[in-house]
Amino acid sequence: MEVFSLETPQGRRGLRGRSLAGGARSRTKVAIGTFDGVHLGHRQVLQGCDTVLTFDPHPMQVLEPHRVPGLLSDRRQKLHKLGSLGIRQVVIVPFDHAWSRVPAEDFVESVVLDRLGAQFVSVGQGFRFGARGAGTAATFDRYPELSTQVVPLVTRGPAGEPVSSTRIRRLVSDGDVESAADLLGASLTLPAVVADEGRLLISSRFARPAPGLYLGCLDGHPCTLEVCRDHTVAAMGAAPTGTTVEVTFVKQAFSDAAHKPAHP
Repeated sequence: MEVFSLETPQGRRGLRGRSLAGGARSRTKVAIGTFDGVHLGHRQVLQGCDTVLTFDPHPMQVLEPHRVPGLLSDRRQKLHKLGSLGIRQVVIVPFDHAWSRVPAEDFVESVVLDRLGAQFVSVGQGFRFGARGAGTAATFDRYPELSTQVVPLVTRGPAGEPVSSTRIRRLVSDGDVESAADLLGASLTLPAVVADEGRLLISSRFARPAPGLYLGCLDGHPCTLEVCRDHTVAAMGAAPTGTTVEVTFVKQAFSDAAHKPAHP
């Protein structure tokens, strides 16, 4: 899988002719979105696409940093999941204030059409883009060379609740990592740095499980994880101090309040 990063367009059709592939351009099928966690709802948007156009950092981190949600994966995990779904190339918008000022029409023409050579675009219901969020799925419809798919919200569970990153974050914060995994399509895996005494530090920019004991993995090796009230994680067999590791939360073993087995 190829991964590219884009420069900010310089005006409408500012990148005309400078396709990522170079030379003869093949027409691409592009899924556009943040895709935090690459959950089951995202996978419906991704289905049938060979290219992903995504944003890193999360646009909210730039536009409203006090409201930015806890992320469900880092870039490495997101790329791994996209690759496992058969995506051929990932194009990353390094979102900043300059990108936030790009008009929706310039985004479509300079990036989606000229740079990516898209013939098909897939987005989720309610998707907005461009300066002040002025662009919608209807914006793509103005371009006859583009075919657009808008994927409705995917629901799961007896209550028909939508599968969303917000719902998954709520489950994680409640410690219900099993239900979160059901919606993610895989167990929650987050990067951590090994601190003194083997404690693992997971950045506050990620959605972190509630305090308690969990069955999980450390760099793929099964272990018990204890999430403390200060959000540090204690695990047996931690790597040397300063090492970055991957922590996977599979199942809650005990609640922090009473250290009793969780109800199934």
